[in-house]
Amino acid sequence: MSETRFFQCRVRMLLFPMLLAVAGCSMGPDFVRPKPVLPEQWQNAGAVEHARPSSLPWWHMFNDPVLDQLMLRAETGNLDMALARERVKAARIQRRAASAESLPSLNGQASYTHERLATSGVGEVLQPLLGLSPDAVRQEPEGVSYTNYSIGAVASWELDIWGRQRRLREAAKAELSAVQADVDAMHLSTQAEIARTYFQWLWVSDRLKCAEKTLERATQLLTIARAVHARGLLAGVDLEKQQSVTQAALGEKDELALQQASLHRALAVLAAGRPDADIPELAKPADLLDMTMPKVAVDIPSDMARKRPDIRAAEARLHAATATIGMAQADFYPQVTLTGQISLDALTVAELGWNARNTSFGPTLTLPIFNGGRLSSQLALRHSEQRSAGIFYQSVVLNAWVEIENLLSHEQFLRSQYQRQLSLLNAEKARTAALQKRYQHGDMSREELLTAALSESESEANLARTYVALLTNAVDLKTALGI
Repeated sequence: MSETRFFQCRVRMLLFPMLLAVAGCSMGPDFVRPKPVLPEQWQNAGAVEHARPSSLPWWHMFNDPVLDQLMLRAETGNLDMALARERVKAARIQRRAASAESLPSLNGQASYTHERLATSGVGEVLQPLLGLSPDAVRQEPEGVSYTNYSIGAVASWELDIWGRQRRLREAAKAELSAVQADVDAMHLSTQAEIARTYFQWLWVSDRLKCAEKTLERATQLLTIARAVHARGLLAGVDLEKQQSVTQAALGEKDELALQQASLHRALAVLAAGRPDADIPELAKPADLLDMTMPKVAVDIPSDMARKRPDIRAAEARLHAATATIGMAQADFYPQVTLTGQISLDALTVAELGWNARNTSFGPTLTLPIFNGGRLSSQLALRHSEQRSAGIFYQSVVLNAWVEIENLLSHEQFLRSQYQRQLSLLNAEKARTAALQKRYQHGDMSREELLTAALSESESEANLARTYVALLTNAVDLKTALGI
């Protein structure tokens, strides 16, 4: 064996174990799941009634069949949910494409070429060299034409020695997790918007019924005032005041009817995807004050960080940003590509056969030598993107912390306010019942009874407003906790 041949064999023997050793490793830092900075317990958690987590959908805590039907309709009719599902499909396709990057590629090729080579003047050049006669030079052809047929295949495979392809697959998988978390957030946001809009519609519908009763009472009081004014027992100013009250009651009724129609269209869009959709469930709505007071289950803060979709998405994108650092580092090292090619080349179709084959196979080594700092800049950019993703993760956790504490404190305030207004409404009802008995015994006028009923209606409106705020806050709290 020659000395050169012996040296080549020694180099191969040394390189082969080294390639096997690095083939199982990946460049760049491995992702470490961040530990969010959160308290051990919520500061205002004592204000909320605790309940065991349920396997049922979160909106079942309101025990409202109409709300259940609206949520069921939205699964197929809501456009935002349909868009979210398409985003997940696109992310899965992207992950499969990233996985395909590490697989060998095989491409077929076929060609047909017709070429003509000019030979004019070649004879004059070759005459002294070949001893050609002048007649032979004058008889030279002006050109030569030929046709070439080729058919074959080319295969290539980049060896993932430094783990670049593995980091690419890791980043794609993390991005898929982030998109799935975004979809969960969109689903949760849409469901919460349906619940909030439905509760608002219930409140407006309830207020509309009360406004109709108020208008009826105001109309009766106006009739009485006109009769008393006709007898000269009521000043014109007082009559005008009662007329203004009646007009205000009519205006409030019309405004509430407009709000009810607007909220109905909003629910139709959220649940069925179009404003003119028929929502028969809303034909017989439940009484707002008869709905179940929700019990919100409050988990420990660490569980919130695991459940909230926006935090899971931020963590997944931090994972993806970490994986791209390894991809950028791998670009500094040599790339080894195995390439193979086989083709059949002939001047005629009949000559295409196995004997007309041309083959080639061998590795290609690509080593970056000078790129003007592009690779270093790319690596620095990937590190910056990872730091940005880490800061964004911390920001999302902090905002979630503040949001939940605010909702918990708001829950405490609303429950206290609800109890005060409930006591006030009970007192107004007792007062109205006593006045009703006095009216039946003839001890007071109907005008005084109707005026007292208006005060009771106002207390009912305040209680309903606080109750719908409680329901809405429960929705916000459940979504903020990540369900």
